[in-house]
Amino acid sequence: MNNQHSNNNNTTLSRRHILATALILTSTTSAFSPPPNHSIASTSSSTTQLYHWANRLDNRLEEPKFVATELPNLQPLSKQFTRRSLLSIGVASTTLTTLLSPLIANADFTAGGSIVDREVSIFYGNKEASPSRRNDNSNVLFSQDNYFKFGAAAQWIEPGSTDFPIKMPFVLSQQRYDGLKKYRSKVDIAKSSLLKLGSISSADDVPLSDHPSYQLRAMGLLANSFLASENTGVSNELMLARWYINEIYLRIGDYRRALASGDEKDAKFSYQCMIKAMNSYLTLLNRSITSKVGDPFTYVE
Repeated sequence: MNNQHSNNNNTTLSRRHILATALILTSTTSAFSPPPNHSIASTSSSTTQLYHWANRLDNRLEEPKFVATELPNLQPLSKQFTRRSLLSIGVASTTLTTLLSPLIANADFTAGGSIVDREVSIFYGNKEASPSRRNDNSNVLFSQDNYFKFGAAAQWIEPGSTDFPIKMPFVLSQQRYDGLKKYRSKVDIAKSSLLKLGSISSADDVPLSDHPSYQLRAMGLLANSFLASENTGVSNELMLARWYINEIYLRIGDYRRALASGDEKDAKFSYQCMIKAMNSYLTLLNRSITSKVGDPFTYVE
């Protein structure tokens, strides 16, 4: 009878240990998305609170009505081991939460579901990014771009510069040669179409962003040929190229709206950003055009 009562206590302590551990782990996990203005003290757990949880669990858990005596090899945790484990887990949880709190306070999720240690913004990294981009990236031509993955805008690339990005993905020259041969003329059409926009003064004369004269989808396909392969998959550089194409797409809409409202200053600025995006795209691709692939693109001025 005494052995049965001892087994009952040990089983209860074991259940206490499991449930208290679950509470601690839940608290640590939820700290990755805390409410605004939470301090470190409000997100961490003290050892006093841990003992309080354990005592409350004692009162809430009913005594088991039977003990599984048919499994002699499965021994419940002892009282001493349970309390020691509970305290150790509590200290580890408190330390981890304290260390992560500065990151947690600034953490945010990108449109692609990745977590970053800062606020996600369509202007982060480039204040000249289009303000019409939605936070969920749902109103662009290529949804999986630089903003989708990193929650940030990309910097402009000066024509002919090789400073950014630091390196380019390896793609077979034959693949790049075939892509350039197929899409070069369409990219030239896209350049000409953007140049024409600079002399238009009426919004009615500006084709919509998805008009085929801009050849934006062809620009995306050329970027696939230059910056992605079976080995690399969708590279960061490809997402970068897509971001520039999406900025052209968005800025065409911004340009039309500015002309429609008579805001010449905003129209001029939107057009300048459109050209910056195109030249950044061309500079990025030119780094992958060697003598075996073909001649590099000229820039839009």
